[in-house]
Amino acid sequence: MLLMVPVALAFTAADRAIEAVPCLALDIEVDQMEGMFFVDAPTLHALVTEEFNLLNKPMASLPLAALHKTISAQNGVASCSLEPTLGGALKVQVTQQRPLARVWLPDTVLYMDELGSSMALSQRYTADVPVLHAPSIEAAQSALPLLRKLDTAPFWDQLIDQIEIQEDGAIALRPRIGDVLVELGQAAQLEQELNGRLERLLTFYTALIQRGDLRQYRKISLQYDGQLVASK
Repeated sequence: MLLMVPVALAFTAADRAIEAVPCLALDIEVDQMEGMFFVDAPTLHALVTEEFNLLNKPMASLPLAALHKTISAQNGVASCSLEPTLGGALKVQVTQQRPLARVWLPDTVLYMDELGSSMALSQRYTADVPVLHAPSIEAAQSALPLLRKLDTAPFWDQLIDQIEIQEDGAIALRPRIGDVLVELGQAAQLEQELNGRLERLLTFYTALIQRGDLRQYRKISLQYDGQLVASK
């Protein structure tokens, strides 16, 4: 126990030292994961310096909560962290939202990220993600198990171009190859049955590829347990 006391005092002294240091610089870093740039550091820097008077103010007096709220509210920001340093720099680390689909709703178009949160389209960047047609954002969120599967499985990601969600909750796919509608079934069933249905679809597509004919069917239904029904 005695050995732990000086360590605690050292941390306390360091914290107090940082609080007394004036803010001399604002250092913002934005992760460029997978080449995305919905958000960039210069834009955030201009926003923060215009709204907040930070320079030469003691670190202890900086409105960190308000600063965090402002940055987090920007389109494309998933999270941010603030870290004052003894060198006088306020370090801001920003993580971007990662879209899984471009969602077409009756009255607007937006992105939906991996948590099901919506984000506005960007003039600076277009994400290469499937297009999802849905009657509401809640209906679009029901497709998250499928979207996460596409995100982690290159074969399905390259094959599937569009996803359609009907008013009754049924989900259908439109592959890039051929004019065919693939009926997956009700969204509520896919949490448990998605992998099995996609495996049946893969087996069917493999057979079609071997025969060299991918365009003879107009509709494929996977909504019946253990079955695949193809219609010309």
